[in-house]
Amino acid sequence: MTNPIKELILKFGIPSLAIIIIIVHFGFACNKNLSKWKGGGYGMYTDIHYYYNKIHISGMSVDSLVKDNDEMKETLGTLMLMPNKSNLKKSGELILSTTQKDSIHIQIWKPVINSKQGIYSRELIDEIHLKNTDF
Repeated sequence: MTNPIKELILKFGIPSLAIIIIIVHFGFACNKNLSKWKGGGYGMYTDIHYYYNKIHISGMSVDSLVKDNDEMKETLGTLMLMPNKSNLKKSGELILSTTQKDSIHIQIWKPVINSKQGIYSRELIDEIHLKNTDF
C-alpha cells in the first residue's frame, strides 16, 4: 500500500517547487541582470561566459586596480558576474575611495557574436558616472 500523502507530494509538490524556482531564476535573469551562469541555471550555455565581460574605466587599468587588492578583485568579479546598477555603483564607490580620484566613468561590455555574418563585437550592458563628494 502506498501512502497517499507521499504520493501527493511526489506528484504535485516537487514539480510545483521546481516550477517556482525556475520562475524566480528566470525573473532574476531578465530583470536584475543575474547571469544565467550563476548557479548553473537554465540557459547556461546560451550566453558567452561572464568571464569575457569587459570592465572599462576611463583613465585607469582594471588589472592594476585588482593586482594587490582582494576587496577590489571580489567587487569587480561580482560586477562581471551580475552587471546590475547596484553592483556598478558599489564598484564605482570602492574605486573612488581607493584611487582618490574626483570622478570616474565605468562601463561594462559583453561580447556578442553574430554567427550568420561572422562578426564579433561588444555590446554595452551598463555604465555609470560617479563624482567623489568627500571634499
